[in-house]
Amino acid sequence: MRKLLIIPIFHTDVDMGSFKEKINEITEKQFGKVELQNHRRDIVKFWEELDKTIEKRIKDIDISVLRIYQDGHAVGGPFGIKIANEIAERGSRNHQIIMRLINKGAILMKTESIELLKEEYSLIKSMVMAKTPADGERAAMEYKKRKDDILKKRDRYMAENIDKTLKEDEIGVLFIGAAHNVEKELPSNIVVEKVFFTVL
Repeated sequence: MRKLLIIPIFHTDVDMGSFKEKINEITEKQFGKVELQNHRRDIVKFWEELDKTIEKRIKDIDISVLRIYQDGHAVGGPFGIKIANEIAERGSRNHQIIMRLINKGAILMKTESIELLKEEYSLIKSMVMAKTPADGERAAMEYKKRKDDILKKRDRYMAENIDKTLKEDEIGVLFIGAAHNVEKELPSNIVVEKVFFTVL
């Protein structure tokens, strides 16, 4: 039997990479400083609770059969671990959890298509880094037009990749942004369990 634990996540500032400052600026302008601070506090609570939930869920699992899939990761192996460790050291709770699992014996897997990630990155960059309001509006319209199609393609790629790489008697853990629906694209011979809890 193959099993996949799907863990819907919320990204932190650290996960936004080079866009962090600009996205925070836009968010604060749109929702206000207090709302942004409340959101950050809620995200911290979310990751604290998720950390505890994951520990409870895997405590009886042989860690050597655990395979980690992470949205946004287009490489596995030593280079993938190096990237994950660098992001963890910058303060990403998501990647700190991943590194702890790796250090216990879990394996980090390639998850995404680099081409699709580059396509989405380019659209977001055009929108976030626009020089004028008019440029920003055009970039936002282009992103809105293409984002659903890219999301579906990413989900399909991830599902196909998990199907190819998750072997019999292995358990996958997929950390995935809440907007995705990878489960819909998975074959029926992978048993899916969603890890849910309420904090936000």
